[in-house]
Amino acid sequence: RRYARALTGSQASGDAHVRAALTALLEGDKALIEGVPPGVGLYRLFHAIWQSGAEHFDEASQPSAGGKTPESRLKSLSASKRAALLLTAVEAFSLEEAAFIIDESPEEVETAILGAQKTIDSQLASKVLIIEDEPIIAMDLEALVEGLGHRVIDVARTRTEAAEAVARQ
Repeated sequence: RRYARALTGSQASGDAHVRAALTALLEGDKALIEGVPPGVGLYRLFHAIWQSGAEHFDEASQPSAGGKTPESRLKSLSASKRAALLLTAVEAFSLEEAAFIIDESPEEVETAILGAQKTIDSQLASKVLIIEDEPIIAMDLEALVEGLGHRVIDVARTRTEAAEAVARQ
């Protein structure tokens, strides 16, 4: 259910897709693939049912990518990126297992994960104003902040310089 809810973007939709997958399995309409670990087979079955008629988030109907919640950040990812990221990072499947579940190659899954991480990293990046009167410390802070993926908009030595920098930005 956790994966389904995160993938579909809502509790109701995720639960409905889980119910559909389990119902298909119990009624004999679908079966798990022999020789495949049950968990992997169940996720593959769920994913196939979700893809067959699911309401996916498409880029045109998504909220802006600048959302601050984890849900809005997940929604900003394409369905394939979201699935690859959730299967590996949240559900702890290997690249090969995730690839099998979503019927893609491990290389495609790895590319999707890297793309998802890049998208999320860019959403988390912030503009930073450093206020420090010691030049060496200010340079060290600037390197640290930029190394974490943020953008330093200015380095101010005084309160007045900081206020001016904020007004410019």
